[in-house]
Amino acid sequence: MSSINSYETDVKKLRRSRRTKRFLRRLFAILAVLAVALLIYLTHDSWLPYFEKILEESYESATSTTLEEEEETNFPFDVSSRSNVSIGAMRDCWVMFSDTSITTYNATGATIQSVYAPYGTPTVETSSTRALVYDMGGYSLMVISRRNEIFEKKLDDQILFAELGEKGNIAVITSTDKYASYLTIYDKNGTEIFHWADGNYIMAVALNDSGTGCAVASLYASGGILKTLVYVLDFSSTEIQAKSSAIETLTLDLEFTDDEEIWLVGNDAVYLLESDCSVSYSYDYVYDISGFSAKDDVCAISFEKPGSDEYVVAIFEAGLDETAEIIYNEEVKYILVDDGKVYLNTSSALRCLDTSGELESKTSLGAEYTSFVIYNDNAILLNYRSVVKTALE
Repeated sequence: MSSINSYETDVKKLRRSRRTKRFLRRLFAILAVLAVALLIYLTHDSWLPYFEKILEESYESATSTTLEEEEETNFPFDVSSRSNVSIGAMRDCWVMFSDTSITTYNATGATIQSVYAPYGTPTVETSSTRALVYDMGGYSLMVISRRNEIFEKKLDDQILFAELGEKGNIAVITSTDKYASYLTIYDKNGTEIFHWADGNYIMAVALNDSGTGCAVASLYASGGILKTLVYVLDFSSTEIQAKSSAIETLTLDLEFTDDEEIWLVGNDAVYLLESDCSVSYSYDYVYDISGFSAKDDVCAISFEKPGSDEYVVAIFEAGLDETAEIIYNEEVKYILVDDGKVYLNTSSALRCLDTSGELESKTSLGAEYTSFVIYNDNAILLNYRSVVKTALE
């Protein structure tokens, strides 16, 4: 009998041991899954864009034959009966706002997505992966990617202007009951992360490429003279990182260089500021400014010579004190800095210049265009009647 009882006891112990082992295996498996899920969540910012790019490229490859067949029917776009038309470009698509929607297109002009945005005074800003459209003087804004609406916001205060950063964050300047200009920073998901105001009028904002801070130009008047103060702000701190002395100009634009210097395009001069906001270079205008563009290390400005048909284009490069100046005997309609090159169009041609002012390419145009964007070695051009695509020669 004792042997039987001993056998039963051993069997029970064995069963308990097996149940314990099964339980522990399941527990370890669950913990492993949770650990992997946590790791994926914490690191998704680093690998998700890579896989999104692979998916986008796979889609383009799978549909390229069909889209090539459609190319002739998609361009030009007739926009003569549309309102509020503007264009922009991302890395993998170009965008157009018209009437009450913002639409992304591929290189052939085929629609990728269209999002309803009933804005009265729409303004479009783009980065390499996103587009921002906001209602200037209104209360609404929206951020989209190539295929998706990222977020939309209805604000309590009136939007004066907004900027889109390369990391997906946005800077929104509003008018509030307390401040004439109030800066709010939203992260890439639309969450408020930073606020700032100095009591003056904020005229321009530049977001750095890392998404950690910005430069702000605020305007005030003293003794009948307009003056600008430039601040460098860090979103993780309440302390001002740098502040310029008063600069006697009305700021039109701010832009970071690759080395965190700052271009300041004023109404009567252009400045290059060090990272501590001290002025390292300035150029006083001889003629009236008619257009400007700054991106990374390059800044380009066009001027109209009064009493003549001549236009002057001045090109500046960070780190160089020499300025390239080119004279044209026809109106410079639009100027754009893109990927270290300067593009400009007159009524007769679209030109691409290097930073020394040398002509790299010239594409003849059959009509006058008010603006253009560069996308996939092509120019997408807009006038009051149509949107066309032309290959850069």
